[in-house]
Amino acid sequence: MSGPTFDRTATQTSNWTELPLAVHGLWDTCMQNQDGSDVARALTMNLICIADVGDAESLRTITEQLHRQTPLRAFLLLLDEEAANETAELSATTRCHDNIRDIVLEEIVLHVSTKDLTRIPGLLRPLIIDDLPSHLLWSLPWPAKEESFDTLAQLCQHAIIDSSGFGNPARELPILSQRRENGQQLTDLSWLRVQPWRRALAEAFERFQWQPNTQVSGTVRHGKTARAAAMLLSDWLHERLAVSVALEPNGNADSIGPDHVSLQLALESGGIEIVIDMQGDKLVTHVTTQSHCYMPFRSAAQRGTDAKLVSLAIDAS
Repeated sequence: MSGPTFDRTATQTSNWTELPLAVHGLWDTCMQNQDGSDVARALTMNLICIADVGDAESLRTITEQLHRQTPLRAFLLLLDEEAANETAELSATTRCHDNIRDIVLEEIVLHVSTKDLTRIPGLLRPLIIDDLPSHLLWSLPWPAKEESFDTLAQLCQHAIIDSSGFGNPARELPILSQRRENGQQLTDLSWLRVQPWRRALAEAFERFQWQPNTQVSGTVRHGKTARAAAMLLSDWLHERLAVSVALEPNGNADSIGPDHVSLQLALESGGIEIVIDMQGDKLVTHVTTQSHCYMPFRSAAQRGTDAKLVSLAIDAS
């Protein structure tokens, strides 16, 4: 049996004021040239995305991959301070399997300037499908004026951010932590990216008997892209083991996570060292005790593409 195929409509344009009618018209567009066969709207969530206009293809890649597992209505807000007109671009994707046809993606793209953000809730509320969960994907640095984030977050039950793009994660990560403590549902893609390191450390600790109140020190080396991930890992280690971690920012600038993590444990039975190095797309973990040097073990350093991480964040919300 052959798998489903996906058909995308041609892109249509609409003025902002005519968006409700244009979105409704996507259904009619999907019905054209189908010899009278029906089509169902199979959408399961609303996704509001915002990114710089230069990252438009990254957002489209995410929605293109998401709809194959989670049908959605996606609003792509492209921040463009030179946006000259209030025009939206609309398209839809149908999944076809024999005579069964479902709309699995409705994509609405708007070029907006910063001053336009206060108008966005009024434009999108009539278009958000009631009774479906709504998620915000904030693919921008954390804003100096948090009202711009809150303006969009108020439309959704859950927000996804990516602290790898933060300008000052040492200041901004605690802001996210405080928001979570206050009850806001926030998922950081950097936290998901660092999970392979946490798993490798957990497996390393299975090699020996942990003793409470053990003194532990450590080092995490990272590059510019992984600053936030390194800080999140450092905070996790401190919370779990009271580790004193030294951050070394001279790692590979393009690495998705820390290049090198080392822990030194002072047990009563002797010292233990755990070392994790990134080699290509693998993490190589060494555990050395006073009496034994274990064979290193390897594990994947990535959980998947950004689209996969967004899907994981949505599933966990």
